[in-house]
Amino acid sequence: MFELPVASVPWESPLFWALLIGWIFTVALHEFAHGLVAHFGGDYTVRERGGLTLNPFQYIDPLMSIGLPLLFLIMGGVPLPGGVTYIRTDLLRSKAWESTVALAGPAMNLLLLCLLTLCMHPAFGYFDYSVPVESWTNLQIFVGALATLQAISVVLNLLPVPGLDGFNAISPYLNQDFVMKVRTPPLNFIILAVLFLMVMRLPIVWQLTGKLLFGVPRLLGMGDSTAIRMFESFGIALGR
Repeated sequence: MFELPVASVPWESPLFWALLIGWIFTVALHEFAHGLVAHFGGDYTVRERGGLTLNPFQYIDPLMSIGLPLLFLIMGGVPLPGGVTYIRTDLLRSKAWESTVALAGPAMNLLLLCLLTLCMHPAFGYFDYSVPVESWTNLQIFVGALATLQAISVVLNLLPVPGLDGFNAISPYLNQDFVMKVRTPPLNFIILAVLFLMVMRLPIVWQLTGKLLFGVPRLLGMGDSTAIRMFESFGIALGR
């Protein structure tokens, strides 16, 4: 059973800082995927607004990058930042393109999960599964922890909560007055914070994360020990 990743933040740990920096760059890739698909979908302005870059600073958002991380920190959690890519949905060719743009971010996280998991394949011989994770190098633990974060990101981003990609994927088919209301500050911050904190404590969310974390290694011909080591690496990186 995977649970809410809450822990005291190990600010003094170089491994934690490496994971935080690695996460920030995967956030940039997530947002880049949104921008790239939007560009192909008809939003010709996304390049002009810097939405096709891997520079994390381009995607800083007051709510996702500052507000929510501060809230999680106050609650005793890990303040992992998010980002935002601003898309001109009115320029996209169809509702289907709007949904595709929204799903591009989680798809990038899924791709990163697959690539990081593949790096841990026993066939490469770099990861020694005969010893405890505590005996692994910091780089090995980093790879396992970052892979776990990708699995968590996929599941959480697909939740149909206003402000997240799951809601953005279905919003073109909802009443647009309702969509506008839940996206308008400060209501959007309140809704996102409350609903996000509620759903993060639902067992099904972490059951789905666990299924994804075990499912990807199985699809790549790897055993369940890989997924177990990923989550153990995540715990070590967070000082649990």
